[in-house]
Amino acid sequence: MIEIDQLYLLPAKIIEVFLYIIVLFSLNKKYKGIPLMKRPSLHIYFLMGIAGWILYMVLDTIIFAIAPLSLEGPLTLGDPIKGYTSEYPSLFFANILRDIGIIGAILTAWFYCMAAVRINTGISLNRKIFGSKKKILPIKGFKITWGHFSLLLAISLLIVFIILDQIKIEILDSTTVHVSSDWGIAMILIIILYGFSTILMVKQLFELRKTQMEIEFKRRAKFLGWSIIIFTSGIYYWALLGYLVGAFPSLKEFSLEFLYLGHILWMTSAIFVYSAFKQRKSDSIVVEQN
Repeated sequence: MIEIDQLYLLPAKIIEVFLYIIVLFSLNKKYKGIPLMKRPSLHIYFLMGIAGWILYMVLDTIIFAIAPLSLEGPLTLGDPIKGYTSEYPSLFFANILRDIGIIGAILTAWFYCMAAVRINTGISLNRKIFGSKKKILPIKGFKITWGHFSLLLAISLLIVFIILDQIKIEILDSTTVHVSSDWGIAMILIIILYGFSTILMVKQLFELRKTQMEIEFKRRAKFLGWSIIIFTSGIYYWALLGYLVGAFPSLKEFSLEFLYLGHILWMTSAIFVYSAFKQRKSDSIVVEQN
């Protein structure tokens, strides 16, 4: 058993993956020969964010195609099938891949959020949150800092989010299934991070209109701002689409068109990132401190 729409959607997903890979190599080439941690912080954030998204999309391409393979027809209507069930090995394996992929999605959300904060305030969230040397308790010999605590908390929450986020299979009729993600707390976290990032970037775009600065820097800031805003629009689009299809089943007739539109939004975001970091003859490489 397989969902036909997922087969038709494979070309869009494959094109999206290759587009992000091209952008990743193009960004890396811009500072070729310079150690990663000595490159400009914005370059690192977008490089890591794009790498995380490539991981997510590669696995997403596989997950939704293989999840229902263990189901055999004719099927009977019932509650959605989800979780790590040995009864359906393909779904079990799909959820394992989802656990790995969601790490990439969360990393993308975090690095894009850091980029938005850096562009707006100049603050490095990584250094401020995970690099804090301040001790939790002012006791002699007590070595746990707020940076250590924040890192441990982040890892613990990431594990919880991974476990709660699952792939589910809905049986529409005796021969048709629909595979989707069971939007849990992990996706809520991602939506919050992107929402915060988008608010900052909209604010930045308004400020750029009245700020005097070099044209090239303004151009890059605008492209990076739009890349985050468009990417976030894609996240919200999928959330809205999931709700609308659930509330209005008749929309499933046009689901393929809606699915393609979502991936087009994410492809557009990648193009904006590429345009922002594209090397120009007049550009000079400046290495900033992270």
